[in-house]
Amino acid sequence: MLFSAKVSEKPAFLYLLFEHQSRPDPLMPLRVLGYMLRILDVHVTSAESPSRALPLPLVVPVVLHHGDGGWSAARRLEDLFDSNLVNEARLSDFIPRLSFVLDDLSGLSDEALEARQLALEPLLALWALRDARSRSRLESAIERWVPMLALLWDLPEGRQALWTLFRYILAVADETAAESLGQALQARKPEAKEAIMTLAEKWFSQGEAKGKAEGKAEGEAKGKAEGKAEGKAETLRKLLTLKFGELPQAAAQRLTSASEPELDRFTERVLSATTLDEVFG
Repeated sequence: MLFSAKVSEKPAFLYLLFEHQSRPDPLMPLRVLGYMLRILDVHVTSAESPSRALPLPLVVPVVLHHGDGGWSAARRLEDLFDSNLVNEARLSDFIPRLSFVLDDLSGLSDEALEARQLALEPLLALWALRDARSRSRLESAIERWVPMLALLWDLPEGRQALWTLFRYILAVADETAAESLGQALQARKPEAKEAIMTLAEKWFSQGEAKGKAEGKAEGEAKGKAEGKAEGKAETLRKLLTLKFGELPQAAAQRLTSASEPELDRFTERVLSATTLDEVFG
């Protein structure tokens, strides 16, 4: 998101870059740097001239973590380098330094989350990010958060927001816990029952159809690949037999276990090789 703002009493553009993580990434500072460079590159290339692109806008990266156990990976780019190099005075100019704002939801209590005084939709979005992946947390959250979900239903465009929340929950949550949450909301807001049931049925039917399609496609692709590899192995066996005579058992086993790229490589060597070792080497 791009804002016009004052930084140190001077007009500036402020980019807020949000990256949400369900588990710590040991290379997150490097990933963030890549995002920032792309943002700055777009800023420069869209300017009328290089001088109009200066000064560069400030980019504030924010990582939103919502996995279990809290964030345990590096937050600073220099922490990814060998500490001896970082602390070497004559090398300090060559160590890029960067940090990001970490918003770690995993350790936040319900009270701390509500104390942020957010509007209902973003508050519920943060709650879903924090709790949806944990069956125990999702089930224990029903009493406190279902009334808020019911309130969201009555807000302007609240039904679409609720739909989005449930779509995310159904995608990442334990199926039984998600069903319990849906039933609790239906009990409190009967008019939401049809919409929730429609979403759940649609999601699960799509997931089942997708699973079948992926399984079928994977099976067909695997069958074609195996058939193609077997054909190449048989052709190569004939070529080797014509050139070197009956193949020893080790060579025959090597053909059977070879991958398709290996078979291609072996075939290329047949014309110039003078021994089987030169083919398989």
